[in-house]
Amino acid sequence: MKKYLLLIVMATCMLSVQANHNDDKAMSPKPVNYKEVISDIEYPLVCKEKGIEGLVIVSLKVGMDGKVINHQFETYPCTDLRDAVKDILPELVFEPAKDKDGEVVVGRITIPVNFKLTI
Repeated sequence: MKKYLLLIVMATCMLSVQANHNDDKAMSPKPVNYKEVISDIEYPLVCKEKGIEGLVIVSLKVGMDGKVINHQFETYPCTDLRDAVKDILPELVFEPAKDKDGEVVVGRITIPVNFKLTI
């Protein structure tokens, strides 16, 4: 049987904020185009052929302009899936994080992408 590709996007992001004043009123960066960008990821052919699936989790540092400053992969099942996510990171846009006073600050957000093959 031929396998069909299904990329499942975990729309709920695991959020954490890094600000000078950590407080309940501080706000993490909020994804603006997450679903659109993640849905455009190309499932690596080598992973399809080998039946490799799994969760890629990446922690992002988001600047005051809402763009990704840097990233760190927390977990990934193989480097090809990691690289597929890495390729789309520059396309992600966020509402910047805010501190307890409502001032825009550099923030952190962790996003998951689940790769799943279906029959």
